[in-house]
Amino acid sequence: MKALLLDMDGVLVDVRGSFRRAIIETVAHFVGEGPTPEQIQAKKDAGGYNNDWVLSEAFVREAGGEASFEAIKAHFNGVYRGSDFDGLITTEPAAGETASLEALAERYPLALVTGRPEADAQWTLERHGWDRLIPIVVGMDRQAGREKPDPFGLEEALADLGAAPDAAAYAGDTVDDMKAARAAGCRPLGVVPPGFDLDAHGRTLMTAGADVVISTPDALPALLATLE
Repeated sequence: MKALLLDMDGVLVDVRGSFRRAIIETVAHFVGEGPTPEQIQAKKDAGGYNNDWVLSEAFVREAGGEASFEAIKAHFNGVYRGSDFDGLITTEPAAGETASLEALAERYPLALVTGRPEADAQWTLERHGWDRLIPIVVGMDRQAGREKPDPFGLEEALADLGAAPDAAAYAGDTVDDMKAARAAGCRPLGVVPPGFDLDAHGRTLMTAGADVVISTPDALPALLATLE
């Protein structure tokens, strides 16, 4: 491997108490009751819901809610980002050790490909001290509606790194991540997010196209060493 692309949510940070909670609180605000974590994951596993604003809207519509997408998006952002990065975004713990990222950065050029707005992704990288390790960020803004499973974001990151797809890997935690990596010509590496069952979620990722599944991002340095 000559380059590594990384997802953020569920790979670098644990978002169970942030993004997932924001979905529940947003839907509950508009229709009185939010989805369960299992219902959220079922939609994620079905694919096509990389954008949590869109996912929140889908739950609102299914419950008969008529709020506009912009209203749903605004409420979600108020819960998640807050007025000035003081919302649930501040609660996200790291999913792995900084030392693991340091080991990766010593061997490979790294880039982040995420469905987050770039400002949110950059803030989180800086909060954890990872911005020095991952200099390239391709977020929602740059993807302009072409989010995973569309490979566009990965292709942009590869172009920035000057890396050929067949010499790169993408580590992600969702069905859409695996599909995007396959479509971009990268090696899809499945990472089971914190709190998820390794066997069950691993099977989901393998079915979606993962070459291999690991239980933590801390396993990436050793794994990539075997792929060189």
